[in-house]
Amino acid sequence: MLAAILREFGKPLTLEEMEVPHGVMKVGATGLCHGDLHIIMGEWSWDLGIKPPLILGHEIALEGEDGTSLLLYNARGCGKCKVCSKGFPQFCERGRVLGVHEHGGFAEYVQIPSGYPLVPVKGEAFEVAPLADAGVTAYNSVKGIGEGDSVAVLGTGAVSMFAVQMLSIKGAEVTVVGRNERKLSKMLELGASEVVKAKGEYSTALGEAYPRRKFDYVIDYVGSDSSLRDAPWLLSRMGELRLVGEFGGELNVSGQLLVLRGIRVRGVLYGTLRDLIWVKRLFERGSLRPISVPYTLSEINEAISDLMEGRVVGRAVIVP
Repeated sequence: MLAAILREFGKPLTLEEMEVPHGVMKVGATGLCHGDLHIIMGEWSWDLGIKPPLILGHEIALEGEDGTSLLLYNARGCGKCKVCSKGFPQFCERGRVLGVHEHGGFAEYVQIPSGYPLVPVKGEAFEVAPLADAGVTAYNSVKGIGEGDSVAVLGTGAVSMFAVQMLSIKGAEVTVVGRNERKLSKMLELGASEVVKAKGEYSTALGEAYPRRKFDYVIDYVGSDSSLRDAPWLLSRMGELRLVGEFGGELNVSGQLLVLRGIRVRGVLYGTLRDLIWVKRLFERGSLRPISVPYTLSEINEAISDLMEGRVVGRAVIVP
């Protein structure tokens, strides 16, 4: 089988023919996300214990039958600890993720060990693959937000594109901040109330555009210093800052600001199996539209370059 293999951090993936392992399933498509880029550049190797050679790709849709694909819920916990018993295996200290700790979906076939649930969905794999990670994360990131809530969305990647659609369904007022005009235009198409183009820092640009406005929620899908710097000051009283992106930013916030305004801060990592099932239902109802940009497996390094340079509007999806 053909596979794209990480052999050395900071280098392009190598395309290699491998023997087909026993007990594999056919990969329909696998999304390429910024998490893969962090792994390729070696930025998460110490934290996650990543050891090359490794087939990356954790946002996986497998080929099913009769026009059905199988979405992989890609978080396997120990099943015994406190977070696992509450249904949050993504926070398990002994958690495993295909494409991170074991070979993933950037190949023609993948082994699915026991403990990884599969969720059937009606749709072609290249279209539905982003639901398995970006869709789940977006769903988790907008929980509890309702009609009339004012929400600032920082970032214009695939996760935030799903989130804007979900927030629109909920009746929230959504302002999106980003740097790419094509992506901002897509956000308006997907249901954003308004957009702000940032030339520098995301949160600062929003504050300058609307100096008197405060938001019930600020959801940061970037997670860099340029997005986090002023984010807490954009919140209304009892507002909430939600952090989704992981671009190495540091959050510095006055304790007095938190106390006097009752501000909350929440980190968002992936979601639950129940979240994936709800995302699948939204898609099958026609309420959720993945923005998939297909590449062949042999084009994966081109896809990586396009993602790094901001040329992908939506989710780059690798089709073997």
